[in-house]
Amino acid sequence: MMTLDNAARNKIQVIRVSEALDLLRRTERIALIDVRDRKTYVDDHPVFSINAPIDSLEEKLNQLFGNETGVALIIGQEKTLSLWAATVITQITNLQPRLIDGGFSSWKNSGLPTWGGEYTPSKAFGEWVEDTGNIRTIAAKAAMEAPPQYQFDVRPFSEYQKFSLPDSIHCPTGRLGALSISNSSIYVHCAGRTRGIIAAQTMADQDFEAPIHFIIGGTQGWELAGGDRSFNNQRSAADLLSNESMARKAHHLIEKFNLPVVTKDCEKQWSKTGTHYRLITVSEDQIADNDISPTTLIQSTDQYLGTHNLPIVVQGPNQLDCVVSVLWLRRMGWDAQLREKYIPEPVPSRHDTTISVHWDENWLDVDCIFDIRSSKAFKKSRLNNSKWLPRSKFTAISKFDRCLFVCDYSQITHTTELVKQLGLSEPVCIDWNSIPTYLIDTSDIDLETQPVDQARFFPNRHLGDLKDAQGYLDWEHSLLPALLGHGGIPWEPINDALDHPRSHLTTFYQKVKI
Repeated sequence: MMTLDNAARNKIQVIRVSEALDLLRRTERIALIDVRDRKTYVDDHPVFSINAPIDSLEEKLNQLFGNETGVALIIGQEKTLSLWAATVITQITNLQPRLIDGGFSSWKNSGLPTWGGEYTPSKAFGEWVEDTGNIRTIAAKAAMEAPPQYQFDVRPFSEYQKFSLPDSIHCPTGRLGALSISNSSIYVHCAGRTRGIIAAQTMADQDFEAPIHFIIGGTQGWELAGGDRSFNNQRSAADLLSNESMARKAHHLIEKFNLPVVTKDCEKQWSKTGTHYRLITVSEDQIADNDISPTTLIQSTDQYLGTHNLPIVVQGPNQLDCVVSVLWLRRMGWDAQLREKYIPEPVPSRHDTTISVHWDENWLDVDCIFDIRSSKAFKKSRLNNSKWLPRSKFTAISKFDRCLFVCDYSQITHTTELVKQLGLSEPVCIDWNSIPTYLIDTSDIDLETQPVDQARFFPNRHLGDLKDAQGYLDWEHSLLPALLGHGGIPWEPINDALDHPRSHLTTFYQKVKI
């Protein structure tokens, strides 16, 4: 092991791949963080790693981590940028960074497992649920020929509104078990596979008194079978739900699966003993900014939970949402527990964009103006004569050019540190909200190349491209064989006891060999 000194910050330990594998095999708090840009990550990344891209590092770290301590095992590519990212991780989280020497290339060349895609852990888990759970399926063509009495789209309402299947009613996964219908044929679906599979199993968990079928392939499978989608959908299952039924179903799941409940006394004891845990708030209604939809949480867990081998305490205004979340997180290997009483979390203060910041016209007297905000924000509006350049591409900047960097407020401090480390000439970093409106260009533009902060993963599968739709569904089917080719399936069969969840990250890498 060698150590590199990072100026005014703590020393960042740089470790070999073999040492990284040893850390992953331990049942201690750890996060495997890939800091490469989103597009590169989606193309290929270490199995069960999470993505906190250099381009949006501050935002992602705040979303993935709480106050827990542990090891941040970091994999990047370019040395200077990776070291900078490691330093930012020490500033925003309480994790201790360990940087893998040689980055992703070293990992790949050592023969360690990789795969591609977005939300891949949850997608693979969904396939496992179908294989080992109590799922009834129906082909899209058969569903068209034999319509049910009720058909539910289980995605968040905003997705359902955009497109769904004819006659589908919106009901998110967290609420399905409380539907006041019985002895009726029911089909559930999403846009593909994972959320529909989870929904069907959730209703089976509730011992729902009706035959439940998951429509294979969701809206994509429907189009592949020659069906048409519906758009601008508005039908809600709210009239089929009641507070009484939701409370009763929540209690049923707690008793049936012996789900652990964290009391106020337990939290006090944890505080005394220094026990670390992560608190998350879930709600299908997403009332507060930090509320996570249970449906979204389970289908993209790697967007919200970063540290493994750590208790996850789940709370929210609707107990059924919380209980369903705890049940599924435990099945995925997270030590999730239900908070006895909901206590709203303080919402992090936002930068006040109404504050007038003095604009200095001299800032424009530079060789280059680079906008580092998201590519979507840049396309919407930008400073005149600026170019979009994410931080992952900063090493391409000439050290002789005087540059102005347009940032989101949260990016300014760390971007200022980065440009200094790169030795750029007289760099200036400014807040987007400080720019006068007369200098802002809102015309429509197209970027010259595919932006690296966006993935191109079967991108037209929801736009009628049947080749992309089939490719995506085939990719989902390939995930379990990919795991079997390396460390094996890290989850227990769905109907096994949930008394002692084991991290899928740790379980998987305990069986991986170089």
